[in-house]
Amino acid sequence: MDALMCNASQKEAVKAKLIEFMEQNGIQYNLLECCGCDRICIDLNGEENACKNHCCNSEIIVQTSGKDVCRFYPHEILYIAIEDRKSVLYLTDRKIETNCQFNYWKSILDLNVFAQPHHSFIVNLNYVEEVTKDFVKLKYGEDEYSVYTSMRKIGAFKKAFLKFGEKQT
Repeated sequence: MDALMCNASQKEAVKAKLIEFMEQNGIQYNLLECCGCDRICIDLNGEENACKNHCCNSEIIVQTSGKDVCRFYPHEILYIAIEDRKSVLYLTDRKIETNCQFNYWKSILDLNVFAQPHHSFIVNLNYVEEVTKDFVKLKYGEDEYSVYTSMRKIGAFKKAFLKFGEKQT
């Protein structure tokens, strides 16, 4: 895994060259943009993310509502929803249902990267594609997700998203 620091236009150019190189050489990879920083993490052949950024290597271990135990990283969270009195984590590769209270997630996640557009959702700002008065559209790869907004929370959410965007440039 390697991390590169540069401005936004350089980052996109480097990212395009990396993708081209990996595909031309048949190398299995996964490019990951770190939470709230200007790094590109490269997962080669399924190796674990070894980013030096605290938000990427501070793993979360949680018990599911089915009593299994799972490990994941904050950058894998697309959004968290309250469904049937359970916290459901929508990750980049799976969905996890837990009995953890919503306040637990708000207390452990970086509030510079995660924000609430509605009292039932916490969203990873890295994946936000569009914000309207009715919903937030998230995108990961080819997959798109929508979460509701509320009049009470949308103003603060937009402010958090704009602040997050300023840090990215």
